Amino acid sequence: MMDTESGKTYADLPHFPASSRAKSSLSLPARIDYLEPIQNYVEGLCHVHGCETQESLMVVLAVEEAVSNVIQHGFASEKGGTFDISFDVGAADLTIEIHDKGLPFDPRMLSACGESDASEVSDPHEGLGVRLMKGAMDRVEFINLGKQGKLVRMFKYFRHGKVAPDLSGDQHPTEATPNEPPLVPPFSVRPLTEAEALDVSRCAYRAYGYTYRDFIYYPQKIWELNQDGQLHSFVLVDAQNKLLGHLALSFSAPEATIAELTAAFVDPACRGKRLLGQLMVEVMSKAEMMGIRNLFVHAVTSHHASQKSATLFDFIPTGLLLAALFPDLEFKALTGKVSQKENALLMVKPLKARSPYTLYVPNRYTEIIRSLSTNVGQMVSVEDTSPPLPDLSGGEGNRYYQVEEFNFAEIRIRTFGEDVLEELGQRVKGYVRNRIDVIYLYLDIECPEAAPFAARCLELGFFFCGYMPGEMAGRDGLILQKLNDISIDFTALDLDGDQAREVMEFIQGDMAAREEK
Repeated sequence: MMDTESGKTYADLPHFPASSRAKSSLSLPARIDYLEPIQNYVEGLCHVHGCETQESLMVVLAVEEAVSNVIQHGFASEKGGTFDISFDVGAADLTIEIHDKGLPFDPRMLSACGESDASEVSDPHEGLGVRLMKGAMDRVEFINLGKQGKLVRMFKYFRHGKVAPDLSGDQHPTEATPNEPPLVPPFSVRPLTEAEALDVSRCAYRAYGYTYRDFIYYPQKIWELNQDGQLHSFVLVDAQNKLLGHLALSFSAPEATIAELTAAFVDPACRGKRLLGQLMVEVMSKAEMMGIRNLFVHAVTSHHASQKSATLFDFIPTGLLLAALFPDLEFKALTGKVSQKENALLMVKPLKARSPYTLYVPNRYTEIIRSLSTNVGQMVSVEDTSPPLPDLSGGEGNRYYQVEEFNFAEIRIRTFGEDVLEELGQRVKGYVRNRIDVIYLYLDIECPEAAPFAARCLELGFFFCGYMPGEMAGRDGLILQKLNDISIDFTALDLDGDQAREVMEFIQGDMAAREEK
């Protein structure tokens, strides 16, 4: 069975042990009067498993749309048809499958229901119902089963936090309990196994409570990301194979030659043993053996502790993403509550240099890009070229997406043209209208057309953000950013070192120059 979106077979999809999951299924006539009972069943199922009200409403909406499509389109011209719907509920996730043998269906062939504004249509070939389903769920797949009909598979990751059923109370523990067995050295680092995904979520809970990135609390999602190649998770274990910590390499695309070090934490029982340092060193060594050319981290700026830690491992500032992270982060021992959205200092660690190559940026950025690329060991020449943009480029390889967790959008442009510039303008209008806080624009600056394209983007309100080697499918990227009704108090940024402050000052100057126009 082939997933028409990701190319996976059904057997490839991750499933956790049956003992940790609750399964149920229904086989029903394809009649519209069965829709309300199905909705009631789904709502009750969500309630039994502790879903929040808003989550339940989203699941019910998605099922309503999917079942309506089956009944109204799959069996519109025939009577007596039936369909099956199954539910598989885990500790923090829900999978729903709807199987029928009605009229063949390909969601890619649907029109955009008369909507022509590219900013509001994530895929111009999707219909409204499909977009509603994808908006309500975390993942939706349409699978053609040939003679066996078709399958809609939908995933939802819950926020109710059942990843740590053995822990109770609002405060997460900070010390090992007296009954815990002692840690047994030596400690080692190895790749994550599927069975350990739940232990990773629980370790994150013990270390941070529910203040970390959402995905880390969903065991199935952790494993999916590893299976997809978006994450390469490594775990720290003792001699008895007890999981004590986690650190992952995160990739924006399969071709990227730079990876983010993310989701780094150790069990509170390990504090004071310097095991996080061991985990960092070994994972960075494994990254180098994997052929990764650069690593990067996002260090918070409300205090400089994480910046200092990164500097100890030879990470170098190359950018500053404004309003990038949680608006309510708390660092009680360091600063108290953060009063504005957290800004992220982009810091890069070079592992392997490339042969000399050329980067193309507008004249106003040549010196800063030359300086930043040299700082991280890249042998580049930087030029300001102005070749004309083609009228039609097709936009191959370009990506537009929102990160709802932090309320920002990312746009990645690898193919440049007047048509792409027009679409970019429409997308930006849509993001602004939808009150996205900030838009980050990544441009492949190994393409000569990037220089005039970037100059035109400044007219849309973008300004400098940073430089990332290898981020654009192995090629270097210029990052621009655009704030949407967000103010930044630069005096509140606690930056460590002259290089970080130089990046901030350049950004302030570029913002001021844009505002003068």
